[in-house]
Amino acid sequence: MAKRGGTRHMKRLAAPKAMPITNKKETTWIVKPMPGPHGTKRCIPLGVLLRDILKVAKTLREAKRILYMRKALVDGKARVSEKFPVGLMDVISFPDANKHYRIIVDWKGRLVPMEIEGGKAATKILTVVNKHTAPGKKTMLTFHDGKNLAGDNHVKIGDSVIVNLPKADMVSHLRLQPGARCLISEGKHSGKIVTLKEILKRKGGKRPEVLVTDEGGEFLTVLNYLFVVGPDFEVKK
Repeated sequence: MAKRGGTRHMKRLAAPKAMPITNKKETTWIVKPMPGPHGTKRCIPLGVLLRDILKVAKTLREAKRILYMRKALVDGKARVSEKFPVGLMDVISFPDANKHYRIIVDWKGRLVPMEIEGGKAATKILTVVNKHTAPGKKTMLTFHDGKNLAGDNHVKIGDSVIVNLPKADMVSHLRLQPGARCLISEGKHSGKIVTLKEILKRKGGKRPEVLVTDEGGEFLTVLNYLFVVGPDFEVKK
């Protein structure tokens, strides 16, 4: 009988582009992320993040020990599985070492950790990917990391909100409109911080595009690639 379903294993050569693995031929296998808040192609397993990227553990066994001792927090909550998926804008904290990181995207489209101060680790930026009306006429917002929160009907798809951690209470609303400061999360301009100038709607089923500006001038990109981050967001180079 033929095998059905997916596989629980992943080879390093098949690791997605978003996973910043330096040498894919070093070993055969790598940790496959479990189902969770981020898709397989846009996440990093927590064990890989600790061992291969942050270098806080030399082996996967050491990484598991750190997680089992609940010394690593994701968005303010302890995660004990080395397969837990970490994605864009997630906050990784090590309270004992007083180290905090935010996951951003670099110029190659890879997810990379950026060290931040302890005060900034108390908030997270979420972008709205869907919204619907729940029973009782409540407006429910679905965010890029899978969260579903009750919100205001004035929040539109594509907007971002800032929430505090770990309770995820909304603090402020960032609109996707001309003048908004955005991070490009995909495409050949990924990793750039730009200012939205104009939204261009296309006919014939084509994806909407936007005209944005940065230090190098103006260029076009896809609307869905924009992630509104607000005026206070900074990327350390």
